[in-house]
Amino acid sequence: MPNLMQILIIIAIGLHALAAMFWAGSSMNLARSGGMGAEILFPRQMMAALVATLTGGYLWSALHTGGFGPYEMVLAFGVLCAFVAAGIQGAVVGGSIRKLKAGGDEAGLRKRVAGAYRASGGLLALCLVAMVVARFV
Repeated sequence: MPNLMQILIIIAIGLHALAAMFWAGSSMNLARSGGMGAEILFPRQMMAALVATLTGGYLWSALHTGGFGPYEMVLAFGVLCAFVAAGIQGAVVGGSIRKLKAGGDEAGLRKRVAGAYRASGGLLALCLVAMVVARFV
């Protein structure tokens, strides 16, 4: 019978993967659609980023408290990519959505939102690759 720690790790892995895949997938979708629908998805994406970050932090503390070897270096690269992507989305997309709601230049702001989603989508793809290949390094 599994102990409580094993159950918590399984739950954390599931939440981490679901939140991260929603965040990355919706970011890439919004990049492809030119940012249309960002007003609806942006708060949900930031919540998914928060869940992915918190569960990832828990998993790191539970599973990687020892040394800092190649496995952890690749994971840290993925974490850095995710943090930069969250920063881009929070600053650029969040600011642009506020300006859109205030009646700003829609074409220019949509272009800015789409560019931010392209950049953050690429970073989240790198993050996903890092998380997957880390165990093989």
